[in-house]
Amino acid sequence: MKRLGLLLFLIPSVLCAQRINVRILSTMKVNAVNISVQRGNYHLYLDGFKQDDSLLANVFQLKMFDDSIEVRIPGDTLGKFGSFYLQALNDTSTFRIKPILPMSGTRTYDYDLRVSVEGGQLFCKNNVMLENYVGGVVESESGGRSFLEFYKVQSIICRTYALAHLNRHALDGFDLCDGVHCQVYRSKTSEPLIARAVQETEGKVIVDKHLNLITAAFHSNCGGETANSGDVWAANLPYLKSTKDTFCTQMPNAQWTRKIARADWLSYLETKHKYPVSDSVACYKALNMTQYDREKEYVYGNQRIPYKTIRSDWQLKSAYFSIVERNDSVVISGRGYGHGVGLCQEGAIRMAQLGYSHSYIINFYYKDVEIVDLSRLDFFREE
Repeated sequence: MKRLGLLLFLIPSVLCAQRINVRILSTMKVNAVNISVQRGNYHLYLDGFKQDDSLLANVFQLKMFDDSIEVRIPGDTLGKFGSFYLQALNDTSTFRIKPILPMSGTRTYDYDLRVSVEGGQLFCKNNVMLENYVGGVVESESGGRSFLEFYKVQSIICRTYALAHLNRHALDGFDLCDGVHCQVYRSKTSEPLIARAVQETEGKVIVDKHLNLITAAFHSNCGGETANSGDVWAANLPYLKSTKDTFCTQMPNAQWTRKIARADWLSYLETKHKYPVSDSVACYKALNMTQYDREKEYVYGNQRIPYKTIRSDWQLKSAYFSIVERNDSVVISGRGYGHGVGLCQEGAIRMAQLGYSHSYIINFYYKDVEIVDLSRLDFFREE
């Protein structure tokens, strides 16, 4: 019986090499950085030639110069090169990188760093073990000071998401970026509890009933009800179905409000959506919209306006909101934060706090799925 589907074609290189290439600093156009070894041992290569290891005691300043990288150390310029490569020699090797054009905070990463010039900017790639990457993503996406079972949940869904999207940047020369387009990856984890959660769930991923890796979507807070994937994106995935969620309703991002001038709101509806604001009944309903449950669209007669479009146009925290007229304004009362599809992070945090296991939490938000170990998937291979 065929049960592996797409899965084994997505992950063989990861299972063998255990490393992925992540483009870091991808959300900014970087022209200069400072780089230093924080811990462990490295070799330095400039244009593919190994340099004296004594250089590694310095802070390197890399600055783009036409299509090359000018490499400086305190008191000296090493020259201009096409590539800069720090090769980690052991599993404890970490480096620091600080953008200085534009200026940004220092980040710390495990394993290797490659820098080149592409597209008129410094192009930085971190070649890192999958599990170290997962730890960095969990901390970047969910922060610190939470619960072990929640971190286990995040570890499994971040690992699943990464493996399911490894080909996303294949044409760009790397596997994943460090921004929201893939998953946020600002640094290695510094939280011992996150490191423990990653270790205790090592290799575990979520698959659907055909053993395909799922799209492990998550968001901050669903406001009491998650969204169907088909109401937000093009794909209507069977495991991403709307779910009532009472766990998140008292959490920090459960509710929000926004006030908009009445005239601006009606002008927006008329101009962008051709809504008949001159019709008194239509106007009243547009000024008094109510979502008792999550809905895909605001409907009036033949008018259909996706709530996600309103959210995007007005930069609202979620598409789950109601509107009430207040004098010369409309007050938007919203629920939740994010797209609403898949796992609700604040709901999952509350469930972990109440003692629910990571497997129960995952199965609460994703329907008809299994948590499996990558190392045991060959058991299901067709003989």
